[in-house]
Amino acid sequence: MKPIEFKSLSLVLFCILFMSFSSTKNRKNTVINDQQYSLQLHTPDFRIGFTSREGKVLVPMADSAGLFLNDSPIINSEIIRKSKEGLEIHVLNAKKQKAKVTVTFREGISTITVEPENQEKNKVTLRFGGMPLAHGLGDAGAYRKSFNLIHSGNSSYDISNNGQTIRWLSTFTIFPVNQFAGVFFDKGKKNVKLDENSYHLTTEINGKSTFYFFLGDNKEIYANFKKVRSELGFEDLRPKSRLFELGWETWDALGWNTSQTTVKNMLEKYHSAGYPIRWAVTGSGFWEEGATTTSFGKWGKKFPDASAFKAWMDEKDIKWMIGLRTNFVPSGGPFTPVSKKRDQNLKANWYSGNDLSDEALARDYFLKDEKGTPILLTSSTFPQVPCFMLDGDKPGAASWFQQKYTRWNVNGIKEDTMMPVGYETSIFTKPISEIEKEGDLVMARNGEFVSPGTLLRINDTKVVQMQQRIPNNYLQYAASGAPNVYSDVAGVFNMRNLNEVDANIRHSWLLALTAGMAVGVFPDEWPVDKQAIFKKTVDFHYSLVPYLYGAAMQSYLTGFPYTLTPLSIAYARDSLAVHFDDYQWMIGESVLATPLLKNYKTGKRDVYLPAGVWYEWETGNQFTGPAILSNYEMPLENAPCFVGGKGIVVLRELNSEDLICRVYEIGKKVESDFYTLSEGKKYTIKVLAADINSSTVVNTDTKLNVSYQKGNNYIEFPILEGQNYVIN
Repeated sequence: MKPIEFKSLSLVLFCILFMSFSSTKNRKNTVINDQQYSLQLHTPDFRIGFTSREGKVLVPMADSAGLFLNDSPIINSEIIRKSKEGLEIHVLNAKKQKAKVTVTFREGISTITVEPENQEKNKVTLRFGGMPLAHGLGDAGAYRKSFNLIHSGNSSYDISNNGQTIRWLSTFTIFPVNQFAGVFFDKGKKNVKLDENSYHLTTEINGKSTFYFFLGDNKEIYANFKKVRSELGFEDLRPKSRLFELGWETWDALGWNTSQTTVKNMLEKYHSAGYPIRWAVTGSGFWEEGATTTSFGKWGKKFPDASAFKAWMDEKDIKWMIGLRTNFVPSGGPFTPVSKKRDQNLKANWYSGNDLSDEALARDYFLKDEKGTPILLTSSTFPQVPCFMLDGDKPGAASWFQQKYTRWNVNGIKEDTMMPVGYETSIFTKPISEIEKEGDLVMARNGEFVSPGTLLRINDTKVVQMQQRIPNNYLQYAASGAPNVYSDVAGVFNMRNLNEVDANIRHSWLLALTAGMAVGVFPDEWPVDKQAIFKKTVDFHYSLVPYLYGAAMQSYLTGFPYTLTPLSIAYARDSLAVHFDDYQWMIGESVLATPLLKNYKTGKRDVYLPAGVWYEWETGNQFTGPAILSNYEMPLENAPCFVGGKGIVVLRELNSEDLICRVYEIGKKVESDFYTLSEGKKYTIKVLAADINSSTVVNTDTKLNVSYQKGNNYIEFPILEGQNYVIN
């Protein structure tokens, strides 16, 4: 082979250097600043990242193209317009497909809108670099081994309703350590992919796709998320305090043997034992034979005098709730179910037709396919015959459904539709939230981005799932902005197992530390001492309701998940809190929930206490954080929580509606807001004293001093709900 001459080699090197220089010259960063952060756009391959104004990288750029159109990377980006409002960019992918991209960034909110030239269905993927910690995605993020979405096996999350385990959905993902979150609301196919190297957001829809990103501390992020979702019609509902009280459900206790008589007998038993039940769900079998929940007002033989039963419930101050679904059996019939076998004693050989389906079809209220044909879906659970689905996004459908529901003449619903609607999850939110907005109680299951009710329920659970599944689901709901969680009754499907009494009590403590707590099977076969501990979990929740409801109102007003705040969100700058691998959360700003869930049979767990002074709830033992209490004893009879933070807790006296305030010695001036249970009116308790043990408590509304008692590292005094207090 002829050797390369020196002149030829020089020419080759010159060309390589020139091409490298030209390529570098064509690559540049365009910066948009808001008050605290900078958005950096790298062209021509459209890579986006965010930095602090000091230049610290908060959100890294993708390692290659940051935008894909129909799975083809963007290879050229041309900025057409730059202004204070943002950028307009024309992009081209490797397939020569074009799109217009609009980028804005102001006051901690960035939007990126991609509008393909071809207005037919397009797949758009936006990519960022990897980040270490992520939470959210509703149910889609819950069925994993870890609360951290990035370290939990499968990294691709399809945001789709499967009619069973995944029914409340959100694309909201928060990266608490990076002061960053992202979300997209477009109807249609949605996917989020997370791993150590990248964060992908993908839509597959007609028209343009819009992505929203939030920069700031976590409270700012949730406030902006609330602002954006509200502007787009995803309305948060003011929580109703009644659903924070103790409830009771028929399913675990009675199955399909629910009747006017059996429900009344069970509630009488609980009432006689001093259980303060304030709502009750008769979830199944209340309708006439062959009917379903949407056979509105057609009571069956199990409830021969529903109005008399409701009057009895009213007399006991128990709100009556029924199971309700948004699927409609077609008119005509009868229809034979796919399978006649169901759990909990159901016998259903046929289902009659529902004449309301014809009315809804005439009004165009049902979900349709792309060809405009009403869709028929069959649940694998109930009623197992083809059904139409109410499309709550259709004008008038939500109010029509709410008005038909009133024929049942009850106080609220447990929504539990089990239909695989795929990407059409938005159809549930408006009809169910309409019932709550009109004054009744709602425990919701399906929906997206916001809870359609006061309580947001996860799927049917088992006691053993408290070791992982239940708390993961709870924490992902809270991280997604919906912290008023509920799973199932205490000791679900396990109360009659006398070998698992302690496990049932641990499960009950878990529920006692959340917004929703209910009972089912009465534990009359248990040992007397264990019955007393079970009752103590209920009493603890009863006392904590004013504090829990105050946290829920703060959540509603600010968007921040105060009712249940994961440690990694409450203490995002504390690396120990962020990486602590057991289930804990803050309730409000003063109570640290530490239920024994993992390895609950050991009676011990590791507890992480963030910086500050902390007191164990039962013993008053004092600790100073940050600290890990290794193999800490968690007695079955003790409330599994600590008090610290602001150190102010409003409680309710047992067997009474009277309130007390407990203020712990934490060594700093603080104040906390609370809300009345009846009307949600705000009141404030301020601590201005350096030493609470030698302080004066003043009701600032009456200007009168209030006497107090000293406890173990706290003072306690009676308060009048809605009035303000200062500790001087």
